[in-house]
Amino acid sequence: MTTPNNRVVLKLDGDLAHHGFKVFLEIGVNDQLPRVEKMGYLPANPTLAQQLQQHWQHQYRSIGAPYIRSLPSPEPLPTPELGPLGSYRIKPKNCFASHHEGRFVACQQSARQVAHLFRRWLQSPEFYSLDLCLREELSKTESIELLIRCDRPEIKKLPWHLWSFSQNYQKTEVSFGSLVASPPYFPQPSPDAIVKILAILGHAQGINTQCDRQFLESLPQTQIEFLVEPSRHEINHKLWQDSWHIIFFAGHSETQDDTGKIYINPQEALEISDLSYGFQEAVKRGLTLAIFNSCDGLGLVQKIEDWQIPIAIIMRELVPDQVAQTFLKSFLAQFSLGNSFRESVRRAREQLQGLEGQFPCASWLPMIYQNCPNLSLTWQTFTQTQPDLPPPQTSSPKSLTTNRLLPSLNSLTRWTKTGFSQYRVRLSLILFSLIVGQIWLRPSLANYFHQKGQAEIETPSDVERPWVEAKRWFSLALRVSPNHSGAHVDLGNLYQDLGETQQAEYHYRRSLLLYNAVGCNNLSRLYIVQGKFEDASQLLLQCQRLLEEDHPWTEYAILKNRGWAALEQESFSLSWSYLQGAIALKPEEGAAHCLMAKLMIQSPDLETSELAHHGWTCVNNIRYNLPEEIRWKTRVHQQLRERGLEGE
Repeated sequence: MTTPNNRVVLKLDGDLAHHGFKVFLEIGVNDQLPRVEKMGYLPANPTLAQQLQQHWQHQYRSIGAPYIRSLPSPEPLPTPELGPLGSYRIKPKNCFASHHEGRFVACQQSARQVAHLFRRWLQSPEFYSLDLCLREELSKTESIELLIRCDRPEIKKLPWHLWSFSQNYQKTEVSFGSLVASPPYFPQPSPDAIVKILAILGHAQGINTQCDRQFLESLPQTQIEFLVEPSRHEINHKLWQDSWHIIFFAGHSETQDDTGKIYINPQEALEISDLSYGFQEAVKRGLTLAIFNSCDGLGLVQKIEDWQIPIAIIMRELVPDQVAQTFLKSFLAQFSLGNSFRESVRRAREQLQGLEGQFPCASWLPMIYQNCPNLSLTWQTFTQTQPDLPPPQTSSPKSLTTNRLLPSLNSLTRWTKTGFSQYRVRLSLILFSLIVGQIWLRPSLANYFHQKGQAEIETPSDVERPWVEAKRWFSLALRVSPNHSGAHVDLGNLYQDLGETQQAEYHYRRSLLLYNAVGCNNLSRLYIVQGKFEDASQLLLQCQRLLEEDHPWTEYAILKNRGWAALEQESFSLSWSYLQGAIALKPEEGAAHCLMAKLMIQSPDLETSELAHHGWTCVNNIRYNLPEEIRWKTRVHQQLRERGLEGE
């Protein structure tokens, strides 16, 4: 059963520069009639309108020039004021201005001015009653679908994520749609057990779409068809040939005269309308999400709306290659792990703020365009034919035995009213017993088997191979209760110790989907061991959110691993902060002290007066003999002796 979804719709009718906007507010739950309807007003603000246009068209785009145009195109070049490359996804090293240059600073100042004017505009007295109503009617702990319906392009270019409501209500992400929308088509997801993705990697000169491909290939439970610099005919053929849940595009794109265009190969530029019948057919077959990881996507949204694609991700403006890759990687990682679509977009977008020292307004670029109201999208949505109902039961000895208790329809018709009542009582008792058994017996058995497996590891009956019996107990626990997160964690540990990293990752991921912070942390450690430091850093943020109260050991392990990942990425001050937090929690544990000693040795800028303390605590207090901890202890011990630092 799905959780009720609060739905907020703001309809804005008017314009920013001259007349202002009539604002219609609706608050409801799911697709029910709104429980709150109010009307307000946002006054005209020509200063904000002028600053917004100046910011995006001149200040922001100027930091991406000069370019070298090398893309052959059948169409005329963009207007000169936009630079020779127009609004394409670009390679930052060659295109974005240095942060020391005046135009870079001017862009940052311009962004701050837009943000200031925008916030003041939303504080207008005519809008205050609507803002107050939202805060009175909604809870900060609830998930909220916030849809802004407006046809004016300037509304879609405003930084709505900076609205105080958006910032304070963190379980929402703003999406946009047309003011007047036709009834949406609801595609029926295919019953496949996998997510089917059509990935179009278009013209990629000067950018790296192979990173996009690697991110897609790492997704679980997917069938991906890659079209690399395809022809128009190839794309059309794939749209008609099969059903898809997600369509993805990476490459160069632009908007000319409010019309979006993607460059699919060095010779062909394609308007989305050129394949209108193919996309409409794809929607009928289950297409739910379109991702355009390319520049200047506002020109694409009109056709997305015409074809009733339920939801799409686009980029508002010209996007640097690194920003596009970072967003995609973070979004896919969180979405595929079971987070909601909006939560995944919000977290991925917010993480782009860390790049704004190099790429101003990076966190302003991704946006959601939505046609289908009340769309609570998750990764599992694509593989469920009836998301609100349990899956149909397959035949099993238990189900066959239960069925034999039921009389045939013919015999029922011959029963007397009294006989039927007696049968109904007996059947109710049987069903009640079965339900009680499902609720109490299966979890208890799973816990028993899990504890037996843990005992086998701690006091093994077979000293040479304790993992054999332990694995059997953990597997038995999962057979009884497939969602036993602890058994998944321990199986992951066993497989990782045996060097079977794929199996380990599978069980850690399963535990993460069950909101197990320990499994999340262990998956992060696996990523660090594999050299996937950025993946580990992003995942560890999620691990901390899963922490419950009174779990200092897990919190210690997460902070220690965050410090480890930051150290490997040479983010020394960040590593110092995390390790200090870990040591404060568990001052006698050696692992964080080992990393702190390594940090002091590796970074010449850090104070080394405490090296002896951290180093010898590391040497004397390593207890778990993990492979990395043994290496740390050996290395630190060697460094202490070379420096002549005596033990405490």
